[in-house]
Amino acid sequence: MLLFLRSRVEYTAEQLFKIKQLRQLVEKSDVLHVGTDDTFLTKFLHYTHWDTIKAYQAIHAYYDFKHKHPNWVARHPVDYYQKLFYATHARFVMPNVDKNGRVLVIFKTVDAFQQFPDYLQSLVEIDDLIFESLLMLPRVQEHGITVICDLQGTTRNFLRQFSPSFMKIVNEKNGVIPFTQRIVHIIQRGFLMHVTSTLFMPFMNKEFKEKIFTHDGKHLSKLREMIGYDSLPAEYGGPATNVLDTNLIFNYLSQNSKYLEKLQDYEKRSA
Repeated sequence: MLLFLRSRVEYTAEQLFKIKQLRQLVEKSDVLHVGTDDTFLTKFLHYTHWDTIKAYQAIHAYYDFKHKHPNWVARHPVDYYQKLFYATHARFVMPNVDKNGRVLVIFKTVDAFQQFPDYLQSLVEIDDLIFESLLMLPRVQEHGITVICDLQGTTRNFLRQFSPSFMKIVNEKNGVIPFTQRIVHIIQRGFLMHVTSTLFMPFMNKEFKEKIFTHDGKHLSKLREMIGYDSLPAEYGGPATNVLDTNLIFNYLSQNSKYLEKLQDYEKRSA
């Protein structure tokens, strides 16, 4: 059970006014074909510190990216990705938040290129699905997320995919996803893993780089200190009961599948 789902939010009168303002701007737009529900609007308002105009611009920027790179967002129902989730066990969410109140997700590099010919593309879409699902949550909209990227399963098959053009699009998408904050912890061990993080870093913007922390897979005391022992998965030094469970993330996605599929239809059209 994801305990952080219990959190609720009550907006101030000023915030409700800004939600109404943004809704009016979106509804008047001839090019934005998106939702105007509170959940959709507030993720952009939180992202821009409740600046209505900047939130409106952020919506445009996100859907400009989607129009330019349609393959970099989820394009299928949640069930479409079920086989990959359970064949790889590479994406997880922890039931408790970290010590700073952020939802904790774990991404692992698991080589399944032989089993899934379009594997990297599927991972791109799955990650988009996960991010969009988390951005539905008031806690995430307000506090952001913490990501553990465990690169210890990196193989040469991954390295072949990480071209400069791929990395540039990763950075471009990082610039439009409306997370108020993303703290990234990279766990690496050995030459290949070091190469992977080295490939990514030059393409990350300065602000995002400052939120990335690297850890040797053998020494995780700093990771425990930053995330909090009680929230950390057992395999990274947390309590033995904190076992990674694919069911938690997939069931959560399935429960919100209708809304997530609706988001896939949102777009920005030419005037």
